[in-house]
Amino acid sequence: MEMKPHVSGYERGRNIVRVLVVLAIILGVAALMFTQENSREQMLLVIGSAACVVGVIVVARLLCVCPHCGKRIVSGVLVLRVCPKCRHDLLTGAKVKKQR
Repeated sequence: MEMKPHVSGYERGRNIVRVLVVLAIILGVAALMFTQENSREQMLLVIGSAACVVGVIVVARLLCVCPHCGKRIVSGVLVLRVCPKCRHDLLTGAKVKKQR
């Protein structure tokens, strides 16, 4: 039986945020391009897109936490690799040296 590699809470949260952002964009574009104005389908797509945005906020607040110091990382969750507070790599856990 093959074991799956351990995925940290931060990495799992980042992956969920990435999927929800893409889904929100797709639903928003579909609402604008493929439906008639003020139709029921358009409203459902807009509501779905808004629900994805709310999901991004909730997931970022709950799962995107530095595993070392506990700092919540909401802003820049898709691009940050190093915790701004304790300077540990968010994926590997290694201490990152100060860059000059």
